[in-house]
Amino acid sequence: MGIFRRSSAAPAPALDPATALADSLRAIAAREAPEDALQPALQAILEATGAQAGALCLFDVRYGLLRLAAEVGISDEGCRALRSIRQDDARGWALPLQCLRDHRPYLIDAASGAHDVPPLVEAGAALCSVACVPLCAGETPLGSLVLVARAPRALSEHDVEQLARPLDEVVRMIETARRPRAGAAAPEPEPSGVVASLDGPRGEVTPGPPEPASLAAKLAARSEEADRLRAALEAAGVERARLAGELEHARREASRVELLAASLAAAERETAELSAALGRSGSGGREAVEQARAAEAARAAAEAELASARTALADAEARSVALEAEGRRARAEIERLELAERDGRAERERMEKELAETRARFDELATHGNAVEGEIGVLRELVATLRSELVTLAAERDRLLGAPGEPEAERATNVEAEDPPAPAAAELAPSESPPAPAAPPTPAAPPRPRVHGARRLVVVLDVDPVWEGAVIDGTEVTVVKPGSDVFARFVGVTPTRLVVNLAAPGALAAMGALRAAGVSGRFWGCLASPASDKALPLGMIEPATRPLDPDAVLLVLGGYAPRGTRIVTAGADGDTLMSLRHALTRQGLSVSMAWDAKQAVDLFEAVRPEVVVLDLELPPRHGYELVVRLAGSSPVPSAVLVYGEGDDTGAGFAAALRASPRNGLVPRDRLLADVLGHSEVPPEARPKVYALPQRR
Repeated sequence: MGIFRRSSAAPAPALDPATALADSLRAIAAREAPEDALQPALQAILEATGAQAGALCLFDVRYGLLRLAAEVGISDEGCRALRSIRQDDARGWALPLQCLRDHRPYLIDAASGAHDVPPLVEAGAALCSVACVPLCAGETPLGSLVLVARAPRALSEHDVEQLARPLDEVVRMIETARRPRAGAAAPEPEPSGVVASLDGPRGEVTPGPPEPASLAAKLAARSEEADRLRAALEAAGVERARLAGELEHARREASRVELLAASLAAAERETAELSAALGRSGSGGREAVEQARAAEAARAAAEAELASARTALADAEARSVALEAEGRRARAEIERLELAERDGRAERERMEKELAETRARFDELATHGNAVEGEIGVLRELVATLRSELVTLAAERDRLLGAPGEPEAERATNVEAEDPPAPAAAELAPSESPPAPAAPPTPAAPPRPRVHGARRLVVVLDVDPVWEGAVIDGTEVTVVKPGSDVFARFVGVTPTRLVVNLAAPGALAAMGALRAAGVSGRFWGCLASPASDKALPLGMIEPATRPLDPDAVLLVLGGYAPRGTRIVTAGADGDTLMSLRHALTRQGLSVSMAWDAKQAVDLFEAVRPEVVVLDLELPPRHGYELVVRLAGSSPVPSAVLVYGEGDDTGAGFAAALRASPRNGLVPRDRLLADVLGHSEVPPEARPKVYALPQRR
């Protein structure tokens, strides 16, 4: 009897729209980078629902705000309304945040005009309905989906309900985008450590970044790898047990086949005996005939069962061979994993030993540094004593040798004028130590207002007055200390250039205060140490505070970045970077994102950006090191530096300067002259210069 099979031409059952959308979203997540998957996912949702426009906003739990990360068909005004949504913000549209807070979707009949909905689409397009759907991972809020339908299309409750299962895929996309390096090999940490070295006769202790942190990171990575290998080894053991069970089953099947073969041989013998008896009896005996027929039927049945058993035996033998091969591979994999685990254990022991040695070295260097600090303190006291004795001896000399009748005040003035610091004492004083305590410091005077026809004025935000000694033809240099009253010192003053030493305490915060007060001049950044007569030029700098407002960055970059400008954004906050990228690309700028220091360095070399938006919180203090690295670019890009109110940016930049090579430093007067030689005219207002081919 034949076996009837279903025709392959029969149509497969059609997928329901929700399942089809979920499959499409999974395909997008598989082929796109995590940070690039939200835009095509939103497009797929719009096509599945029939909505004409939509937006995806991500929720930042630290600041309690929604950030626009992706949109399709939303107007400029709609993007501004969705870009940063805070609770009780009169400028924003609160419904996407409210639906996320209430964990329930909202459907708005926009055509009725009963709700205050911003113009999410361009003018002239009639809004019919708007849906706001929360995106949550359990009880954790992740973002909101906004769908906009224009007439004659209208969204219904059924449309929103159909999105429940597919949006689980969007939730997974958001979670993956927020940890873009999860599952990938961790970037190799940069060599670090507290390295103390004596700098010439002064005996300065030069601290570097800490080595124990790097070794601890390596040790943690090795521990994770060992745990992964151990889990794989356990899984291989389970698989090996399963294969052994299947092999035993195949062996039992083979034994059964042998029994069937023996039964068949016995049946054949019995048939032969009956045939012989039948032949002897001739035509007699119906019973003999029936017995012969029964024996024949039994023989046929035994042959059929034997054929089936032989087929099963062949299949079992083939499967047994395959299982044995798989078992050999599993054993080889187990041996490899065991060897890798032993190697990992040895590497972990080596790393622990290295960490212990580094800690011992750190303690030794710290002890040495304390000893050197004690010697420096003794030398400072000695220098102060020598200076005091020198002043006393000079006064006594002038008193004994002075002309008769000379006023005491004039002799005291001469003593002060003829009292330069002794060369020997100057050599003993460390370059980074402050001078001996004298009169209390006087508050920094505001820069002098410029009058028409006056010399050029360069104002330096710093605590070091050595800048005022720079000699530049036709230029006056004055130093203003950063502080809460920094804007009051600029009232009525129009400096030719504003230079900021970012290594000075509070310098970056002072820049932010000046910008908030309406100061519009460009800031030219640099890094300088009071111990050195040189500084590191950084180009034009702009401050930005956390949480980063994309609209504020767009406003700042208006004078720096025309359409097509290459921009690199670097930071560890994925939501902020994706929202900022959307805002910048909508203005026609070319944006590349970096999630860590290594990726940022690679992008600097590949993209050669004209503007860099850099979060100084990039761990661990890599943001400051990247700013120093940018100083070696040609040309140096303009930089928007993102910081928090509690960040000690001065200390961070000072440490990065100490750890950097010294080949980029230039004399301070040369740095100021170079700044005066650069133009502050916006790029679009500069004259176009084209290089023509040379005629022969």
